[in-house]
Amino acid sequence: MTYSPTQRARGILPDALKDESVILIKACRELRLTYELRLATFIAQQSQRRLLVITTADCTASSALQAFAREHGIVIRSHES
Repeated sequence: MTYSPTQRARGILPDALKDESVILIKACRELRLTYELRLATFIAQQSQRRLLVITTADCTASSALQAFAREHGIVIRSHES
């Protein structure tokens, strides 16, 4: 189990789970490679699903996240709100 600096267990709750995907919905200007995205990737891989990240139309992904997404098959899709 992973603990934060305050010694509390850390985890994530995806916005949706489908048969073939783990879905996160993010509303931000810049999406970065955070612990939440790394853990969601792990959850998706362990359950043999792909990670789908849905963002607002004006959101950009950091270069580190783009490289990580290519390496791990993450789909980042923008959506008009």
